[in-house]
Amino acid sequence: MPIHYTIDDVQRRLITRADGVVTFHEINVHLDIEERNRHLSLSELVDARDATTDLTAEQVRRLVQRAAHMLRTLDLGPTAIVTRSDVLYGMARMYSILAEGVGAAAGVFRDVESAIRWLDGLRGNIDAGD
Repeated sequence: MPIHYTIDDVQRRLITRADGVVTFHEINVHLDIEERNRHLSLSELVDARDATTDLTAEQVRRLVQRAAHMLRTLDLGPTAIVTRSDVLYGMARMYSILAEGVGAAAGVFRDVESAIRWLDGLRGNIDAGD
């Protein structure tokens, strides 16, 4: 499977790696696994620097609908997606813009360091509100 993850227990974050062509089906399988393992509330760093996608705009909208549905019953942690692929970057940006409208936080980046800073900044905002 081109998408797999581990848990960084120190940062309380999923570290996800995606390689090759990532499909709509594979993203849904990945989300199913996260949901089954009760990991959806953790922040997630998706390293997709060696991936691209064949997602369509309609499939991106369906992923946003899935996020909106999940948010009705559980918390979704923020997701930072790192990619070098222009196609994946564009689809991920579309997702992040639409997801913001349903209350899901997603950011898209060209380098891991920027993605980590964004995730850490969100965690800082949450910690400050406690």
